[in-house]
Amino acid sequence: MIDFILDHWAELLIAAMAFAKVIVNLTPTQQDNAIFGYVDMLITAITGDRRK
Repeated sequence: MIDFILDHWAELLIAAMAFAKVIVNLTPTQQDNAIFGYVDMLITAITGDRRK
């Protein structure tokens, strides 16, 4: 199990972020949207943005 997580950590992180984004967008407040935005920027800063 741990081997699977270590081998596919990037895919699991993307799936968790997509799930969190859906939940955040379903809630009516804007505060959680801002918090998700900060977390998203942090992960993008760590992993790097490969878009041009």
